[in-house]
Amino acid sequence: MSKVRPAVLAVVALVAITLPLYATPYMLQIATTTACFAMLGLAFGLGMRVGLPRLDIAAWWGVGGYTTAVLMKHGVSFWLTVPAGGLIAVVISFLVFSLALPRGMVAFFVFSMVIAMAFSQVFGSLSFLGGWGGMTDVPSPTIFSFTFDTQNRIYYLGLLFVVVTIAVYLAFYHSRIGRAWDAITSSPRLAGSVGVDVVRYRMVNILVGSFFIAAAGSFYVIHYHAAIPSVFSFTAGVNTIAYLFIGGFTHSLAGPILGAFIVTFIPEYLQFAQTLRPIIIAAVVIFILMFLPAGLLGVWDNKIKPRFAAKPPERRD
Repeated sequence: MSKVRPAVLAVVALVAITLPLYATPYMLQIATTTACFAMLGLAFGLGMRVGLPRLDIAAWWGVGGYTTAVLMKHGVSFWLTVPAGGLIAVVISFLVFSLALPRGMVAFFVFSMVIAMAFSQVFGSLSFLGGWGGMTDVPSPTIFSFTFDTQNRIYYLGLLFVVVTIAVYLAFYHSRIGRAWDAITSSPRLAGSVGVDVVRYRMVNILVGSFFIAAAGSFYVIHYHAAIPSVFSFTAGVNTIAYLFIGGFTHSLAGPILGAFIVTFIPEYLQFAQTLRPIIIAAVVIFILMFLPAGLLGVWDNKIKPRFAAKPPERRD
């Protein structure tokens, strides 16, 4: 079994790296969008590590996107706008959830939904953000004389964002903070009884997630060269829940990525009508909940993975 997982990861990495060599421009554009949504799904999975379903994703996604759009339109380098948007999201998240978290899960849900809905209205109401028409003609990022102005280059930039996000999350998961998160996931009360500061560690989780959600917004804006309020809607943020449901709740990294691929790439590539996509996604989620409650990766864990397990040697008399 130890040889199977590296082999699967190697195949996935090979496909991702070589995709621009054989993909059509349209297919590559969808794959780039999928990379952005995978980052949102990863943030949702991060929140679930401490029992917090993030319904506020759209807010920080928009904060990152609009920060990049505004600053780049004023000549600021893209590489400075990404941490700027992330830090703004972190500061606002801290101010909001320092009030919500100590008051329990109901307060967290209410604050999350309200701030996601409110930010969408704010983005569309402010004239210097372009109003409801949004901001367009956002320039492409550059590194010295190298410009990310082709679909191939933007795709690889998105792939880099996903890899960095995964690397940072893995570092947290395998640290002392990650062990505290696991304890909270098992039982917040039990974790608190053994000295784990549940509110504090949940706050750290939220702030890390908000930073990378904002980074996803920055990337989305330079991918489409526009920041539109309707994109950063509450509904768009809630869709990330489907990524983890479909991919698998027990896989906080692979699950959201697989789910984002299925929810984003396949309907786009097969060119389903826009009005049919919510129906299709809802149908898939219902099917998963009814017949595959552990998600698609649960099939791997429960059906496929045991077949690769090393069999005990036969007894010989």
